[in-house]
Amino acid sequence: MYARANLEARRISFYLYNPSEKGVNLFNAEKPAFAMTWNSERTEWRLVQERCENCQFSPKHLTCSCYGKQQVAWIRHHRKPVGDGIFNCMEIHVPGLYADGSRVVWCPLLGRGDLSIPIDDSYEAQKLMTKQPSWNEEVESLVLDFKGRHILSSAKNFQLALSQKPDHVLCQYGKIGPQTFSLDFKYPLSVIQAFGTSLTTLFWT
Repeated sequence: MYARANLEARRISFYLYNPSEKGVNLFNAEKPAFAMTWNSERTEWRLVQERCENCQFSPKHLTCSCYGKQQVAWIRHHRKPVGDGIFNCMEIHVPGLYADGSRVVWCPLLGRGDLSIPIDDSYEAQKLMTKQPSWNEEVESLVLDFKGRHILSSAKNFQLALSQKPDHVLCQYGKIGPQTFSLDFKYPLSVIQAFGTSLTTLFWT
């Protein structure tokens, strides 16, 4: 997956193909598969699928493209003091799962509102939270256990867990080189949800 950011437009476009790969002739910069936008404060991010799974075969005037499109994730940032450091926090809302494991399609034309609304115990949406690091007096820094990975210090490092299972990490993003980060994730998160969430740290310092 390939992403292209336009900071002036406050938009990141996601493509299923990397245009630099040899033999790739399906790349079209005008037709991303997903798009993510953020507010002027850089605190709220919304990830949508450009072609909705529910109405992609309907005539254009009968699709959800005029109503916000199919939402894939909503992310909210805030900051919290921990020890002598500042912890960058995230709250993420994603569509939930049916009993058979298939994903809920968050299409406005199916009567589903904005993913930013508070989530109750409904199966239709899930809430994830960043795992809070601890302050280490010895190294004078916030620390997280990345389970064997050698992670360098960075304000962009994070781990995510479902709000009802805060110790069960589903996604982790950590710096492993001067300009390189690793991204590990597992079910029920999808590639685009994990990748999109990692890119919301773009402005974290």
